[in-house]
Amino acid sequence: MKPSPTNGSLTDAGLSRRGALAGAAACALGFVAGASARAFEFDGGLAPLEAKTAPADRATRILPPGSDNAKSFARLCNGCQLCVSVCPNQALRPSESLSTFMQPYISYERGYCRPECVKCSEVCPTGAIRPITTAEKSATQIGVAKWDKGLCIVNRDNATCDLCSRKCPAGAIAMIPQSAGDMASPMIPMIDANRCIGCGACEHLCPSRPNSAIFVDGVEAHRMV
Repeated sequence: MKPSPTNGSLTDAGLSRRGALAGAAACALGFVAGASARAFEFDGGLAPLEAKTAPADRATRILPPGSDNAKSFARLCNGCQLCVSVCPNQALRPSESLSTFMQPYISYERGYCRPECVKCSEVCPTGAIRPITTAEKSATQIGVAKWDKGLCIVNRDNATCDLCSRKCPAGAIAMIPQSAGDMASPMIPMIDANRCIGCGACEHLCPSRPNSAIFVDGVEAHRMV
């Protein structure tokens, strides 16, 4: 007869059960911690940041690079959500509009469309987003940034800020004196529409809350810049 384990010892089955329970507990704790972290975002100090909201002035939807134009994208896209599921920055999301229901569009409250990422173009099964290279994406204009003077913290809070200019991967934003010729006046962003690719780095990183002072408006047809 096989001897029974003595007190204080564990069988292999017992170890497996204990490991499973410990793993489940760790997952539960991780989920709670993650939810708590998502519920409260903080700035460099201890002040909680207000969540961003989409700009009300965005007149044209922003479509992913490789979709070329709104008409062909609407015709080819079947709303499968593959592109949404692989977007690492959560910039893509499904449309709730009846005319484009479940077809993806870009919004920058949670992240921006990084020039080095082409994941959505790699998984599209219908050709609505055609395969593109990172070099092509970096030169494709999917929108153009616009600046709202009243929302900018330079004017609203009398603060100094050049984040949009420093973080623009296309070098499309320059800081200029608000009063022409007066270098002592507050510096504000000037956008070069011929260089802007509409990636949304400026909009996403803008410190203005809940609406960014700089936002991207989509274009009906993409073009190379």
